[in-house]
Parts: sequence; C-alpha cells; structure tokens
Amino acid sequence: MPQPLIDITRKQALSFAVFLVLYEFLTYIANDMIMPGMIDVVRSFHASESNIATSLTLYVLGGASLQLILGPISDRYGRRPVMLVGASLFFLCTTLIAFSSSINQFLTMRFFEGMGLCFISVIGYAVLQEIFAEMDAVRLIAIMTNVAVLAPLLGPVVGALLVNYLSWHYIFLIIALLALIALWGLWRFMPESVGQMKRDGQRIERSTLSLATIYRNYINLLTNLPFILSAISFGVLGIVCVAWIGLAPVILVTEAKLTLVKYGLWQIPIFGSFILANVILVRLTHSMTLKRLAILGGTISCAGLFLVGLLPILLGEQFVWLIPGVILYFFGYGIIASPFWRLILFSTQVTKGTASALLSMIYMCVQGTGIEIGNYIYESHNNYYFGYYSIAIGLLFLLLFIPSIYLHRHTSEKPLAKPVLVEG
Repeated sequence: MPQPLIDITRKQALSFAVFLVLYEFLTYIANDMIMPGMIDVVRSFHASESNIATSLTLYVLGGASLQLILGPISDRYGRRPVMLVGASLFFLCTTLIAFSSSINQFLTMRFFEGMGLCFISVIGYAVLQEIFAEMDAVRLIAIMTNVAVLAPLLGPVVGALLVNYLSWHYIFLIIALLALIALWGLWRFMPESVGQMKRDGQRIERSTLSLATIYRNYINLLTNLPFILSAISFGVLGIVCVAWIGLAPVILVTEAKLTLVKYGLWQIPIFGSFILANVILVRLTHSMTLKRLAILGGTISCAGLFLVGLLPILLGEQFVWLIPGVILYFFGYGIIASPFWRLILFSTQVTKGTASALLSMIYMCVQGTGIEIGNYIYESHNNYYFGYYSIAIGLLFLLLFIPSIYLHRHTSEKPLAKPVLVEG
C-alpha cells in the first residue's frame, strides 16, 4: 500500500483519494448520464440537435476556463481551500441546471458546471502527485481512474433508464445530492500539501502570487519544449475519447436507430477496455518506466485510431465496424494516461499547481476544439468521415508525440530543484 510522503496517516490520505474520485466520478457522470437524454433535452426546448455536441463542448471549455488562475492561487493559498470552493461550485451549478427553462440557460449553466472539472487535476491530483512517490502515485491514480471510468460505462445506461421512466431533470438532482456528500468528504479528509515538509527532507514550497511570478512561471513552462509538445500531443490523443462520448448518441441512436438502453450497452466493451488497461497498468508499473509505458499506450491507441478508419472502408459504413478500433483505442488510452501525465508534470521544476493548470488547460482546449471539428465533420451522419477523422488525429498525435517523448530524458523520479520563484 502507498505511504504518504507528508506527515499524515495513510488512512487520511486514502480517504481523501476516495472522496476525490467520488467527486471526479460525479463530474464525469454529469456529462455521461445526460448524453442519452440530450435528445430529450433539445426536444423539450425545441432546439437543434447540434446543441447535443455543443453541450459537451461548453462543459469541456468550462473545465479549461479557470486552469491558469487556479494553479497560482493554490500555490500561494493552498490546495485545500481552492478545492472546497470548486466542489461547492459544482454542487450549486448542477442543482441549477435541473431548473433550466430554455436551451440557452441549460447551455450556460453547463459551462459553469464544467468549471468543476478544473479542480480535479489542477488541485486534487496535484496533491496526490505531491504527497506520493512516483510509481505509488501512478498506481493509485490508475486504480482511481478505474472507478472514475465507471461514469461513462454506467452513465449512459443509468441515464437512459432515468430518461425513459422519469425525466432528464432527475439526473442533475441525483448528481447534486451525491456532490454534496463528496463536498463533505473533501472537507473532512483533504490534507494541505503546500508548505509541508516531505519525509525525504524536501519542502513543498508556497509561491508568491505577484503577476511577475505568475508570468515568469508560465513563460518557463511555455518555453519548456518537452512539456509543451507532450501536453499538446496528450490533448490531441484524448480528442477521439470525448468526440466518441459527444457523437455516440447521434451515431448509435439517431443514425443507427438503437434504443437508449442498447446505446448504453454498446458502451460497456468500449469503457470496459479502459478499465482492463488500468488493471494491467498497475502490474506494468513494477517492471516498466514511465517513458516505456507512455510509448506502449500511445502505440496501441494509434493502432486503434487507424483501425477506426480502415475497417469501415474495408467492411462497410455500419457503426459496428467502428467499435473494434474504438475499443483498442480506449485500451491504449488507459495505458498511457496516468504515466504520461506524471511524465509531463515532472518535466519542469515549476510548482505543480501552476504546471498542472497549464497542462490541464492545454489538454481541455485541444479537446474542446477537436470536438467541434468532429461535430462539424459528422454533420452528414457519415461513419466514414468519423473514421477519416480518427486517422487524422492518430497521425497528428504521432507527429507531436515522437519528438516529445524523445526529448524526455526523465525516466524515474529525481529530487526536484527548488521551485521557480518561491516566497522568500
């Protein structure tokens, strides 16, 4: 079992991880449960079907909106108070969505609800990366990811059932109630990492909040070529993940005429492959470095993306020929996600709140842009186009990933130099 590097009990550290993953699960399922109900949402507001993917885009962009601010603020004032503000915001906005009276109100509140995503990686996971050693953090986050990925696995099925028997409004009311429980757990167990002394004698320094400090830290990150190339390539690889979540209701329900329950069932092997990948990842961390794990996962993901494009060309336009490639892609994505994130985050000496902020913002902005391009490309409801788009994403990822991974000389955790511009 992983041992925390700061002066807290393992029970507190793991309890914090449990409530953090509950909060993460809820921010994901807030999107995944409503996707099968989005057709009912747009119909109830007499709006266009294009608002289905736009809802996802706004949610993701909301998740990128506060990144650059939250990092420096948490570096100065601490991770704990910022995280509690974020969990409270998510609870409030989720509740308000249930009472929307127009599509514009719904989409606006979806953007603000999406801000809850900002606090997961920039604050929550930054704390885990700071208080656990390298491979302990990767293993713990891989296990947590398996819980979080149940959201896209269970969300469509549960959402479909709620929409069939109740109303889409109940989806947000149930999530809001669970968000309140997560907020309590974070308040009760979340430690403060900033200012703490690690057991190896290193202190997690508290940064100043001056504009000059923030500017120089971000310039340091923007001119760090391994960091920037890796962050962009990671965001590019994740495009097909969120594009599938956003377009699957159109591909499977509108185009293929599946029921909402069948739509949910088709998601099980896809997200199940992601869970299997994380189980395997935990074992691989005992014998492979972060760089080798990232290369393995990236290679498998790219093979899946090419398969998404090639099988429909060879066998036909039916949606079933998209599925094998999507499954393989999600499997590879499950392998690469945690190790590559850690590799990118520790490729710089800048404080982890600020580094996580820029990494998360790049990741989400790239994904938000990719979703809208994918939405535009799929307007004709042609599965060939989704396949071509997947191949293009795979090629773009390789063009960025190969030089970025070559530049990473970091293969295991080393003592960090003093963070940039800490408070004197």
